Amino acid sequence: MQNQIFWLSSYPKSGNTLLRYILIALFFTKDGVFTFNKSKFISQFDQTVLINKNRHIFGKNLDKIGNVEFFYKFLNELQSKKSLGFENDFIFLKTHAGLFKINNNAFTKIENTRGFIYLVRDPRDICISYAKHNGITFDQSIDIMINENKLIRWVSKKEDKKIFNKYTTPKSLMSSWAKHVVSWTSIDWDTPRLVLHYEDLVYKKKDTLENIVLFFEKNYNFKFHNIDTKVKNIIRTTDFDKFRKHEQEEGFVEASKYNRFFSVGKKNQWKNKLTKSQIKKIEKDLGKVMKLFNYKLSVEI
Repeated sequence: MQNQIFWLSSYPKSGNTLLRYILIALFFTKDGVFTFNKSKFISQFDQTVLINKNRHIFGKNLDKIGNVEFFYKFLNELQSKKSLGFENDFIFLKTHAGLFKINNNAFTKIENTRGFIYLVRDPRDICISYAKHNGITFDQSIDIMINENKLIRWVSKKEDKKIFNKYTTPKSLMSSWAKHVVSWTSIDWDTPRLVLHYEDLVYKKKDTLENIVLFFEKNYNFKFHNIDTKVKNIIRTTDFDKFRKHEQEEGFVEASKYNRFFSVGKKNQWKNKLTKSQIKKIEKDLGKVMKLFNYKLSVEI
């Protein structure tokens, strides 16, 4: 079976890491207790370590993969079992790439895909989290979120940075928040997908977890044992306070140099942090899609 990838997709700062840890506790533990040493069970696709492991794919053209049009020619091959280094027919992978084509070369194909969960969050709150994480202003964050040509760099670990610089690091097309959301949620594929709201994942975790369990039972015939106990333990051990304590004591690989990675990510924080003009700009550019996902606008468009 070739279609082995189950994607965990979202625009950045939408709760993808929280979702990943919840699924690790659900699928890779007996009791639902999440610990950080289990993080390896679900990794991010967009990492240069994958390029290093498959340098033969690019031959003498490794120095050209910083060109996104050239790089997209190879994405399908990078998603094969052999390239990914997995033998299973069901592989969870995280990504922040949009589901777009560049010169008819797609980020991924239905032939590679078992299904996906897409996590959507109020872009007004994303604006704040994204700015803090990247050490930029809210205005700069807004400009990125409405940029339909925005590319996102693949993650490079320290050892990879000797090979990949700002010119040779591969990139994926992220596009604007609105285009990103629509690219995944409106794709015309006959494949199971579950669209979740970040706000429900955080504030209605039990109900959302039960929806996730039902989704996998219904679409993939998964059988979860002691599910009530598992759900209780997942809720208890995937708590932001525990995440922050771990990051403070031991660090966290995804943290930026500007701020700690884990914060509560409260909903509606934009009401007290963004100016009226900033809110208006977000809603003017992204409002039509926001309304599709029941995010109430403060400015009628």
